[in-house]
Amino acid sequence: MLVAISGQLFSEIAHIGESRFQSIVVLSFFTYCILCLFSPSKHRFFHVISIPVLTQFIQLFQKYSFSAGANSLWRLFPFILLNIYFIHFFLNKPVLLTQKEKLFLITWNIISCFFIVISPNLDKIVLGGILLYGFTLPMYFAYFKTVSFAVDFRKEVEKCLCLLFIILGSGTFGLVFAGASYKGSDNLLATRNITDTNVTMAYFILLWPFVLLFSNTNNLFQITRIVFILIFTGLVVISFSRGAVLIIVPYLIMTILSIRNFLRFYWLILLVLAIVFYDYEIQVFLAKQDMMYFWKLRFDEITSMDAFISRLPQISGRAEIHAVAYTLFLQNPLFGNGTGSFEMLGPGYREAHSLFYTLLAEQGISGAVYMYAVLAALGISLWKSIETDRNGIVVFIAFIFYLIFNHTVGSVFVIIPGKSITVNCIAPVLLICMYFYAKSCLYSFQETDE
Repeated sequence: MLVAISGQLFSEIAHIGESRFQSIVVLSFFTYCILCLFSPSKHRFFHVISIPVLTQFIQLFQKYSFSAGANSLWRLFPFILLNIYFIHFFLNKPVLLTQKEKLFLITWNIISCFFIVISPNLDKIVLGGILLYGFTLPMYFAYFKTVSFAVDFRKEVEKCLCLLFIILGSGTFGLVFAGASYKGSDNLLATRNITDTNVTMAYFILLWPFVLLFSNTNNLFQITRIVFILIFTGLVVISFSRGAVLIIVPYLIMTILSIRNFLRFYWLILLVLAIVFYDYEIQVFLAKQDMMYFWKLRFDEITSMDAFISRLPQISGRAEIHAVAYTLFLQNPLFGNGTGSFEMLGPGYREAHSLFYTLLAEQGISGAVYMYAVLAALGISLWKSIETDRNGIVVFIAFIFYLIFNHTVGSVFVIIPGKSITVNCIAPVLLICMYFYAKSCLYSFQETDE
């Protein structure tokens, strides 16, 4: 209402984007961010976690009608609001960081800023790089540490991330099918690249354990749990990602089996019987779908599963991309070429479709060692939490599969491209949330033990 009224008073607002509708939606989202962060709300925690996810949607909706890239204020404005909120929050709440946590944040800022400064792509990423690496993520870390002492912290995390899974899932479906019809295009295979569906899969890997935990904690109906599974499965289908098939299917099976009685056995029997009984009708239906055509294109060169696995790097072109990244690494093996340099020095991609090769090319041996040390520390914390809560194993499994995805399908961490439309830090925010979720389990265990 505020934006609509402003649009009537100031007609130039309608000319900000490619249409009046687009302009109103974008400005309404910014207004929403201001209101949910700075007005009284019982759901502040959800708003703080959700803004990076919702920002990705609004950035895709903005398309190139608004200036793109990591220096665009149109892309960074929600994160600027978040940082202002965090400063306001810390002025009113004491931040009880340990000496190790303070040391981690100091080294993180120094190392991150160093690799940004040495980048040949500095003029295109400096604002987004400094903002996300130097301010947003460290303040998220301090924020989660502060709120993790709340009695209901884990329940709130499970609820909020389960809701984000639903929002991200439904929004992704909508983006793909809306994008397929944009300006007369019906190519779903091309649309999955436009909508970043392949990248989004990493976020679903990190969100999924909390869907399982929320379902278990609140004893949700079996049909609701099946709907969650179908949402995740459907996302794999519309992602048209060969790598996602290899990763998500075993991931789903492992995590579902890790939560006791998550899915009743008789429901599986009913599902199998339904598939067998309607096998012919299902095959006829699928044969008529355009999606089957695109999937056949993706698997056309595959004659067996062994051939699929062995030839995937060559078929997907990742082998050549990795070779380029390794060549860039050899030019500056100790420190690499700087954050965001692969986009400029490589074949034009934001990253080398592998965390390992991206780190080598952009941060060299020193940056790779530091990042893997951080990931190892996170993994150890997640593993320790299993001792206090057996169901916590799904969080650890999610972390492992996220790493597998990052090393095979694509490196999904902080995205600060010099020219494309998506700028976000969803993955590290979720990883930080997972870390303090695990630490909260240990806090509860220690209090119970005492």
